[in-house]
Amino acid sequence: MKKLLLLLLVFVQMGFAQQKDYVAISKQLIESVKSKDGKAQSYVDLIANANEDELLKQLKSDDERKAFFINTYNSFVIVSLRKNPKQYEDRNAFFKSEQFVIAGNKVSLDVIEHDFLRRSSIKLSLGKLHKLFPSKLERKFRVDDVDYRIHFALNCGAKSCPPVGVYDAKNIDKQLDKSAEAYLKDKSKYVKESNTLTVTPLMSWFRGDFGNKKGVREICKKFNIIPENVKPDIDYADYDWTLDITNFS
Repeated sequence: MKKLLLLLLVFVQMGFAQQKDYVAISKQLIESVKSKDGKAQSYVDLIANANEDELLKQLKSDDERKAFFINTYNSFVIVSLRKNPKQYEDRNAFFKSEQFVIAGNKVSLDVIEHDFLRRSSIKLSLGKLHKLFPSKLERKFRVDDVDYRIHFALNCGAKSCPPVGVYDAKNIDKQLDKSAEAYLKDKSKYVKESNTLTVTPLMSWFRGDFGNKKGVREICKKFNIIPENVKPDIDYADYDWTLDITNFS
């Protein structure tokens, strides 16, 4: 009888392990970071100790990948900088540091952003070039198609970054549209008299993701930043790199 009960307990525990929803856990993580409820590290540990095969099964679509990696990226930034804000004094080293773990794999913020979410994009190539020989890890986790809207959802800890939101796979298309519209309306300025459009420098740094200047204009038309019948000259605003890890939507 005791052996039977023990076996049942093992099966139940296995069942619970299989039921872990890692996209939902990433959402709980960002909510915990936002509320400061003291549970964030437990979610960080769940993601770190996730079974890679199980995680890959759950990240089978770009919507699932985007929700998971946007949530984890933003959470990792805040959790890490709350512990040691001095890391931001050397931002390049901070973004390259492999201090984060996903399913047993040590990763950096650069890996999450450029390898996974931007499909093995070469960081300094302005979104024009992708790696010819991406790593096995990248090929496993990266999106199929680059979505420019991720740039209006990722928060790297700077004052000019987009606010941190909570993303889920079912609603991410609407959520990303909402984030893009809000950020662009806040950071863009169109002057009719001079026919000039000033936008976030993100649209210059990652211009290939946005379809270059033609794409920037089309995006700004989509979100009613500029009228349909204009072709303005484009300028780029300054970016405020002051540390700010309190910017939540």
